[in-house]
Order: sequence, then C-alpha cells, then structure tokens
Amino acid sequence: MKTTTTIEEAVQSERLNGFRGTGPYQPDRRRKSKLKSAEEAFAAVKDGCVLGMTCTHYMSLPMAGVRQILRQGTRNLTIMPTPSAGLAIDILIAAGAVKKTFVSYVGLESYGLAPNFRRAVEKGEVEVSDCDEATVIYGYRAAAAGLPYALLPAYYKMTSLPKINPNHYREIQDPFTGRPCFAIPPLKPDVALIHVPQCDEFGNARQLGGHHTENLMAKAADHVIITADEIIPTEMVMSDPTRTTVPGFLVNSVVRMPFGAHPGSCPMRYSTDEDHMAEYARLADEGRTCDYIQQYVHNCANHNEYLDKIGASRLLNLLFY
Repeated sequence: MKTTTTIEEAVQSERLNGFRGTGPYQPDRRRKSKLKSAEEAFAAVKDGCVLGMTCTHYMSLPMAGVRQILRQGTRNLTIMPTPSAGLAIDILIAAGAVKKTFVSYVGLESYGLAPNFRRAVEKGEVEVSDCDEATVIYGYRAAAAGLPYALLPAYYKMTSLPKINPNHYREIQDPFTGRPCFAIPPLKPDVALIHVPQCDEFGNARQLGGHHTENLMAKAADHVIITADEIIPTEMVMSDPTRTTVPGFLVNSVVRMPFGAHPGSCPMRYSTDEDHMAEYARLADEGRTCDYIQQYVHNCANHNEYLDKIGASRLLNLLFY
C-alpha cells in the first residue's frame, strides 16, 4: 500500500481541489464582495458608538466618511483617533455629534488649534481623556491583542497625565521587580473608519505612503469600514501582497469614495487643498462652522455631489500626476 506522495502528486491534488497558488490568479466565486453604498456601510455607526478614525494630521483623513456620518445625524459618539488628529474631530464636534474623545493632539496645523474642539472643551460640552501618543498606540495594541491593559513605565508619575486623567492611568506594582508602573486600558473602537488610496472588493487595503495605525486600529476594532479612492483588481493585490496594509479578513465594508480625504491629502494621490482648509479654519474661528456644514454636507446629498461642488478642475490640480 502506497504511503508517500510525491511533490508533483500533491500539487496536482491541490489544483484539482481548487488551489490557486500557482499560475494566473482566478477569483474564488464563493468569496463575497464587501463593496457597499455609503448608506449601507455607515449604518454601522450608530448613536453612542465608539468610533476610531485614522489619519496623520491632514494625511488620509476619512473626510468622506465623516460627512456621511454628519448627513445621517449620528450623535453621542466617543472618538478614538490617532495621536495627531484635527479636522475630522473638529467638524464632528461642531455638529454636536461628539460626547467624548481620547486625544493627544487636535489641531489644524498651520491654522492653529482646532477651534470647535477648544471651545467645546472650555465650555465642558465634550469630555476629554487626555493621553499622550504612547498611550494611544499602546492602548490600541492592547485591544488588538485582546489584553486587559497595557503597561507604561514609572516615569509617567513625573508627568501630569495620571493627575488629570486618573481613570486612565493606574499605578500598579511590577510583579517581577516590585517597582511601580502604570496600567492603561485598551482602546477598542466599536467601528474603525479608515481611508486608503487603494482597496480591492474584498477589503484588502493599501496605504501607499506612511502607515497611520490603520492595521493596528483595524485589529482593535469590532467593525471596520474602509473608504478608498480606487477599487483595484484582486489580481493587483495578489501580485504584490506585501503592499497590503489592512488584510481583507479584518474588514466589514468597502466604500469607493474618490478624493475621500479631501480637503486633506492622500499619499501618492493628491495633496491638501490649502484654500479649502483656510476657508474651514476661517469659518471655524468665527464660530460659523454650521455655515460650512450646511454648504458642504447637508447641501450635498452624497459624496459625488460634494465633489461636484468642489469642482473637477480644482480636484485635478491637487493630483500628484
């Protein structure tokens, strides 16, 4: 009785059973596309939701998704951003959609601090959990790994963070050395909103520039929405799999939203619309963000109407190529 199998026989057997690791890529028709409309995808962002949002300053802002959240009138959000957030949080606060946010920085870069964020915090309208960058990153790592908490070194006792945020920083004893350290809770969003330049229909997302905690936040969250400038063929993903930033098995919904980071930039695609940012900053400083929201959100039934309002020539001038 034959008990061994040659490599050639094994490969042939796998091919007969549907193995597609060799030769041209052929899609498995049993796979279900995750492409959805904005309305269908963002139904997952409900009142009281804990929402994670990726970006680095103006880069890869999930602004098309944020505008959809504003159109559907979601309220009482808790926002878990990246360590360097700004416009996306500021406009949600101006619309009265935010109850609490975890922050290390919220600003508009050259235009100063985010005006609506600052006013809301000063008036006590939004609860703030003050964190530094390490706290945000390690909080996401703890959630991604399913850990009950993350640890920070003893020198945090020399900072003001444990004093101003005692519910987030708990001094404990290192069981190995007996020395003090600080425990912080995991940061686990109900929904993560991530914008990328490219994604296939199954949720394999590519960030073409520097990564902005996309993979980490996707692992930490219960539900992941990808908005993408371009939907690429899965053959392209398979031809260069190491370019994938967020693997599709972590993703629940994919929404095609060209220029979805506007007025922010998207690596290898388009630059920041400085004139538009200046317009937002001016209206926000004057306490007139509601005028901005009315013009660019509520007067636009969807993302395509928003792009029409911005204008094709203006958008084309932002392209890198």
